[in-house]
Formats: sequence, structure tokens, C-alpha cells
Amino acid sequence: MKTVKCDVLIVGGGLAGLRAAIEAKKYVKDVVILTKGYVGKGGCSSISEGILNAPISEKDSPDLYFEDIMKGSANVADSNLAKILSENAKKAILSIQDYGIEFKRDNGNLVLNLSGGNSIARTVRVEPPGPGCGKLIPLKLRDYLENKGIKFLEGKNLIKLFEKNGRAVSGVLTDGINFSQILFKSIILATGGAGNVYKNTTNPSDIIGDGYYLGFDIGASLIDMEYVQFFPTVALKSYLVLPFVFTDGATLLNSKGERFIEKYDPNLLEKTTRDIMSRAIFTETIEGRGTDGGVFISYKEIPEDILKTKYSSEIDFFLSKNIDLTKDNLLVKPSCHFFMGGLKINEKCETNVNGLFACGENAGGVHGANRLAGNALAETLVFGEIAGKNASEFALANDFDYIDVSKYFDSLPKIGENSLETELIKQIRELMWEYLGIIRDEKGIKKAIKEISEIKNKYETIKFTKNYSEYFKLRNILFVSQAVALSALERTESRGAHYRSDYPKENNKWKKAIIITKDFEIDYEAR
Repeated sequence: MKTVKCDVLIVGGGLAGLRAAIEAKKYVKDVVILTKGYVGKGGCSSISEGILNAPISEKDSPDLYFEDIMKGSANVADSNLAKILSENAKKAILSIQDYGIEFKRDNGNLVLNLSGGNSIARTVRVEPPGPGCGKLIPLKLRDYLENKGIKFLEGKNLIKLFEKNGRAVSGVLTDGINFSQILFKSIILATGGAGNVYKNTTNPSDIIGDGYYLGFDIGASLIDMEYVQFFPTVALKSYLVLPFVFTDGATLLNSKGERFIEKYDPNLLEKTTRDIMSRAIFTETIEGRGTDGGVFISYKEIPEDILKTKYSSEIDFFLSKNIDLTKDNLLVKPSCHFFMGGLKINEKCETNVNGLFACGENAGGVHGANRLAGNALAETLVFGEIAGKNASEFALANDFDYIDVSKYFDSLPKIGENSLETELIKQIRELMWEYLGIIRDEKGIKKAIKEISEIKNKYETIKFTKNYSEYFKLRNILFVSQAVALSALERTESRGAHYRSDYPKENNKWKKAIIITKDFEIDYEAR
């Protein structure tokens, strides 16, 4: 079996992994980025809308930004991590201009937008703005890394990590058929979240919680897995309608033409946080005031000069789909968007396994119960840099270690014609949407747990598979579903993105984080 060696292995080719690689390369020679797809061209970074938060204006400050993060998190974010984000976001965001990224400006000044949950305009956007414009950032960083000689292992899936004496030391890769081994001195997991455990999602198909499983499997803990953010306004299955439209005057209407948001947030109205807006839309639809599972956005209240200039690319895009935003209401629905939870890290992006680091959506704790709009890409840059630096320092202080992985392959199914994985994955995704989506209750969660357990029993009897990638996809989706369900059942209150209809209010006794440790045991951390 072929073996690859490197000082620092970075798993994931999105923005968090790319930023980690840039930093790691400053300190060590051999940095490898491993990804299932193509570096800089897969995952959520490649389809993002290019919006990033930072306290840039004179009216803003890291302290005010920190307050907004904590408030948006329902006061259960890890305050140390939130402080790091608030204090380093400005430097991190402005620094990517050095790689050729431009932000929208007016007379030379950065244009700052007000995004949901923020108390002040602090959101910059990639220039030129438009659908999926955020892809420019990872592509520019990829170009830089190629010139620096960083090795890319593309089309390879890391399926298993191995530890020795409490330290992560090696892993097994597959292309779906063949296997190889990789040895490293330290490893950074930056594989993103797990949006595709849900039937309705804004995430690409490869975002299935790989890093959550890999880290947990060798002893790392998970935190905040009950908090899953649903993007409230998704049009045409995957087009994200950004919150700026509401700042400029757009309104939400139900199927009766009523502006309903006042019932759910009478103060912020459509400028509310994503969790409240998602719940509002979901409630309107289940109570019979929706259309095809969604509601409408009316652009008619946006002043014509702003609509036809600021939103010209959106107008052109929807006109190509026979929708005229100047005349027609736009149907939008909530979809799974972001996991606030993930591997538990400290201020150095270290997990509780030596040599194992995590950053970006792969890590949990930064956002608590709800992430502010504009904080996802900012987080990847801030913590990607931190992870790259500290993983490199660990690599410099340690050497390679070896584990015989041959016995692992005896537990795997053989390649054959029959395959259960696709149907079982579909069942899980439907279960998650129905019982562990926007609105939850004990009866539904327990039903999901029972059915997930039954699917797991079927998974464990699989003797043949057409493709190992599907086999491990099922394994990871099963694992994430169990973690979300266990945490959601445990938290008997509603907080942020976690809404229990049987416990509809916050409860101060739950002002703590839920941590899942080895063997799915529950622990807590005060907030």
C-alpha cells in the first residue's frame, strides 16, 4: 500500500484549510492539502456569497462586535473564541486583499452592509458582487499556494485516523476503490460542516460531517451539535437571498399577502436573526399560510434607484428564470445552512487529541446557539491562521510515528454489485428534516433516534458495496445524525437555532454547552 508523509496534513480545500496552509507553510516544509474534490473549488466556500464581518468603521469596535456575537449566540458561545474572532477579524479580512481579493467600495471607502443580528453595518462583500461571488476568495488563495509549492492530494477521501499514545499520527485514504496511507506530524481538520444530513440544504453534496466523525473516532469531543442553522430565504432550491434586501426595504409576505414577521420579532422585523426568521416562515407554512413550503419576498418596497443598481445582477439572474423582481414576488424556503457545533477546540484550535487541530465549520463553540450573518467566512480566516501556526509548532516539536493499519481493512465490506447505501442515506436525510429540523419535540426526536438506530443496524450488516465512498458517506451521516439527535433530546429548552415546541422558552439552567465525549457520553461546560 502506498504511503505519503508530510509535516502538516490539512484535510479540506475550502477557505479554512487554505488559510491554514498559508500559515503552516511559513514554518514547516511539507504541507499537504487533502480534499475529496479540488482544492479551492469544492465545499461551501466555493459557493458562498462573499460576505465577511469585521469591526471596520470608526463607529464600530471589537468590543461591540463581541457583544453582538454573544447576543446572537444566545449567550452560550465560548467567550474566549468569540473574543478571538472579534479582535482578529479586521486584520484577517483586510489581509486577503494581498492575494488579489477586492471588496466593494464607494469613493475609495469600503461599503459596509448591515447583516442579520448585527447592531451596526460591518459586512463587506467581494467585488464584483453577485450570485456565488465568494468563490473568488478560495480560488485566489489556491493560486497563491500553488506558487508556494504546497502539495495538493485531490480526489482522495480520508476515511480513518489512527492515534498512538493519545496523539494523531496517521490516516487511511481512498479514491473509492483503492487505499493508501498517510503519515503526519500534525493534522488540521477543515472539512466543513454536515449540511447534507438534511433533505433540504444549501450545502454541496460532499458536506457530510467527515471531520466530525474522524476526530471523534480517535477521542476528540463534540460541542453544540444541537445548534443547526437554517437559512430562511432560499430561492430556486439553492439561491441564497441575502439579508441586505431587507435592510433596503424588502418585506416578507405569506400566501395571504400579509407581512407576518411582526408576530415573531416586533422590534427587528425582517432584520431579525436567521433562526427566528426560519421559524417564522416554517410556522406560517405549517399553519396553512405558505406556498409550496415557503413564503414570498416582495422587492417592491425597495427604492427603484437602489433596486436597479445595487441588485442589478440579481434582477438579471431571476429574469433568466422568468421572474421579474420589480413586479413579481419571489418564493423562498428555509434550508439547512450551517452547523454551529463541531469538534471542541481551545484558543489554539487544539482538540483534546494531541496533534489534532480543527478550524472553520469543522470546529464548534465560536457561535454558540446561532451564527451572525457574515461570520462564517470571517471565522475561517481567523481560526485557519491560528490552526496553521499551532499545528506547525506541534509538527516541529514531534516526529513521525507508525501504526500497522492492515487489520483495519478486515472490517470493511468487499466490492460487489449490491448496495444499500443510497437508499439508507435518503431515509436519514428525510428523518432529519422532519424530526430534527427547524422545530423539534421529544416525541419526534425519540422517533428519529429509534429509526436512525434501525438504519445503523442495517449499515453494520453491509457485506458488499459498489463504492467505498458511499459506504463511508453513510457511516458519517449516521454518526452526525446520532450526535444532533442526542444533543437535541438533552437540551430541554429553546435557545437560538434549537427550538423545542415542547419547551418553547429559554431556561437559565441550560446556560451551558453540551459536550459529547467518547462512547457518546454527555458532559457540560458552563457559559
